[in-house]
Amino acid sequence: MVPIALILAILALAPQAFAAEAQEPRRVDLFDKDSRRTGHAVIEPETGRVDLYDAKSRRQGYGKVQPGGGLELFDLKGNRLQGVRPSLR
Repeated sequence: MVPIALILAILALAPQAFAAEAQEPRRVDLFDKDSRRTGHAVIEPETGRVDLYDAKSRRQGYGKVQPGGGLELFDLKGNRLQGVRPSLR
C-alpha cells in the first residue's frame, strides 16, 4: 500500500515539476514522520509520468499525474494502487 504522505508529496510538488524550464525529470525524496528516507519519486514533466522507488532504489510502481491534479498509481504488475484527487477545503 502506498503511504498517503507519498501521494501528498507528489501532488504538492507536481506543479513545480511541470513548471521546470528545462523540462527534465525531477526527483522527489520521500520521508516518513520520523524523518527516515522511505524512497523517492521521479516526475517526468512533459508526460506527467511518476516512477516510485523504495529506499534502496528498487522500482516499486509508477503512475500518472492527471491534468486536473489527480494521481493514478499502479504496482509493477499494472494493478491500480490508489487514485487520488486533491480536494479544496
